Amino acid sequence: MGRFTVNDTPSGLKTLAYAGPPEIRIHSAYDPVREAERAVASFNTGRATAILVCGLGLGYHLAALRSRFPDHAIIALEKDPEVVRLAREFCPSNLEGAHLVVAPGGIPPLLEGFDIDAFRGKAVYFHRPSYMLDRDFYDSMVADIDRYFSSKLSDLLTRFEFEERWIANIFANLPRSFDAGRVADLFGKFSGIPGIIVSAGPSLRKNASTLGRLRGRALIVSVDTALKVLLRHGVEPHIVMTIDAQKHSIKHFLGERPGGTVLLADMVSYPRIADIYPGKTIFSTTAKFYNGPDGGVLREPTPAMDWVERHIEPPGDIQSGGSVATSAFDLMLNLGCSPIVLVGQDLAYTGREIHSTGTHHNGEWLTRTTRFLNLESINQRVIRKRKIKYVEAYGGEGTVISDYVFDLYRSWFEDSARKVAVPVINAGGDGARIAGTIERPLESLIDEFPVCGLDPVEVLRRSLAHGGKSAGALRLALENALDVTAAAASLGAKPVDALSDAERQALLDTASGELSGLFKPFLRRTNAYLARHAQLSAERGAGILLTDIAAAARKLQRLLASCLARIDDLP
Repeated sequence: MGRFTVNDTPSGLKTLAYAGPPEIRIHSAYDPVREAERAVASFNTGRATAILVCGLGLGYHLAALRSRFPDHAIIALEKDPEVVRLAREFCPSNLEGAHLVVAPGGIPPLLEGFDIDAFRGKAVYFHRPSYMLDRDFYDSMVADIDRYFSSKLSDLLTRFEFEERWIANIFANLPRSFDAGRVADLFGKFSGIPGIIVSAGPSLRKNASTLGRLRGRALIVSVDTALKVLLRHGVEPHIVMTIDAQKHSIKHFLGERPGGTVLLADMVSYPRIADIYPGKTIFSTTAKFYNGPDGGVLREPTPAMDWVERHIEPPGDIQSGGSVATSAFDLMLNLGCSPIVLVGQDLAYTGREIHSTGTHHNGEWLTRTTRFLNLESINQRVIRKRKIKYVEAYGGEGTVISDYVFDLYRSWFEDSARKVAVPVINAGGDGARIAGTIERPLESLIDEFPVCGLDPVEVLRRSLAHGGKSAGALRLALENALDVTAAAASLGAKPVDALSDAERQALLDTASGELSGLFKPFLRRTNAYLARHAQLSAERGAGILLTDIAAAARKLQRLLASCLARIDDLP
């Protein structure tokens, strides 16, 4: 016998009751429709565009919400699969148009399909009898959805700020990629070889020299901020990773000659780094993978790369948790490394410092020191500006100062360490404790890791030994794209109200056709604005969009022309 019973009411409708003990009526025993309409009548969504419903029952309140708020997305949360089954069996029409979630794992596949551009918040409707059966479940689900929407909104704001720069960097890096390697050629080539990720936390200072003794026993991958520290301790990492699109990231490389170290650069990274780097360069692209509503795996690449990859050999995907160290972690998984060792991943202000001495940050701060302002004071000023918190220290004894951002990355590493099939060792010796990792002194791994049968240097050499790649397909695509953007820019030179209907449609078709992957990032802010201002007249909205399509065409023209000119200069 189930936990719930379905009964008839005098109004001819079905009602639901929790069998108990004690028995609890989930809906009115007389007229559940009228009950739902009265309850919904006092509910206000404000500016929200989505309604979270805590508790499904037989869905009478869902139908009432749909009737009163037809333009809102309705997400119904229900803990008990039996309730979902009964609702679908006895009252399927009540569930029409609503999205059902019965477990935390169902949140990402559902919400990935939401148009975050038009999202203006969520309102929560509590179906009181259902909610009171398990308040903790519903509160936890609402909190998870809050975090998810916050993450998506943060991602949208990041795209607003950086997306055009990413695309400019991609087209600047493309010509260089034809005589560089692809990270995809390394995938699986380091199976069973330990991998060490070196970050620039304060604890790196005491571990840097030891890393040199592990170079023939493990693959050493340095994040860009840690490179100067390692080189000054006489350690050449096998790979140095950079993913930052901003100009200041070149400072991690200026003045250094890292001989045999291979540069792994994301396609969006600041292009001058690859231009000036004296050693071998390989490229990667950041992509996100998630489960779609149908259960299939969907791929979301860096903006514009979906168009680029139709005309070049794809460089290979690396997923990121927001920092170069999290990208390095996914790199290790793709390479086949086991175990994965973290060094310098303090995720805390160890010793009230921000970075290890030897980074370019510390170098710049040293130039600002005076009799009245030392390096410790500068560190303290920076820390005081952060939203600090105390977290459990490495080794489990006491606490250490961290902050909100560090804590996000710590949670990412903890979650990843639990999910992956390879051991994750935290060999930093200081900083924050990362749950799920094995804490070991770095020194203790020297004897444990045998000398590699095939040195990582040789694995890299063999995997990346190839000639330059042909740019013919991309050259042709760039030429065609330049013709299209030139035509759009020409149309856009006219006042919007002077365009004929055919010309307006031609501009719209340009942004939604073959080049839509290139235009979309430039129009993201525009589309978000229009989605959030639905009250604009059709003519006003079309005018804004057409003007911005023309502006995007002009920007793309410059990027495409510069890229094509550099490709034409290739040997």
